[in-house]
Amino acid sequence: MSQRPLALTLFAVTALSLALVALSAQLTNGFTRWTFEALRRDAATTGRLSAPAVPLRTANGVTGTPWPNDTHTVYLVDFIYTQCPTICQALGGEYTRLQRQLRARFGAHSPVRLVSVAFDREHDTPTELQAYARRHRADDALWLIGTPASAQAADVLLQALGVVAVPDGLGGFVHNGAIHLIDSHGTVRGIYDLDQWPQALERALQLTGTPT
Repeated sequence: MSQRPLALTLFAVTALSLALVALSAQLTNGFTRWTFEALRRDAATTGRLSAPAVPLRTANGVTGTPWPNDTHTVYLVDFIYTQCPTICQALGGEYTRLQRQLRARFGAHSPVRLVSVAFDREHDTPTELQAYARRHRADDALWLIGTPASAQAADVLLQALGVVAVPDGLGGFVHNGAIHLIDSHGTVRGIYDLDQWPQALERALQLTGTPT
């Protein structure tokens, strides 16, 4: 091989390598985020993750869209399925504690509202939603438990937020077990592990302008 074709080949390989490095840096936020969950949380903390306006249907048959709104309400949102025996029940327990604190401080007029989105529309029937609400003593004034009004609405919401729900082959799902802090415009302002609910609540109150 002559020197000229060899030089051109080396130049092309170098250019391709640099392009791949640049792309990797962009996708991983300067090589600081390598997992999908880390990227998702980074997008939330920088205001680049938004929840679309999706109608949710409660066990009572009431359909409403929590956000966007003009009430300046802030939402702590988790994703569950009512047949889940593990993480969803743990989330329900933490939400019960959150609800207790909100009720003690604000009564039925809290600036922070809890939302549990049940994504298994085939099995998350009104009866099952009611059972989940009773199990965790959910108060309708503070805690909305509902399922997206259509399969399309469910797909739109989960995909927009990067919530993964993969069938586990046993009739259940492997899914994100996190608390999403969403403002009245539908912008995700943070994603917290379930044991970080005190931090999630503190940040939610800060967004409402309420002293913590």
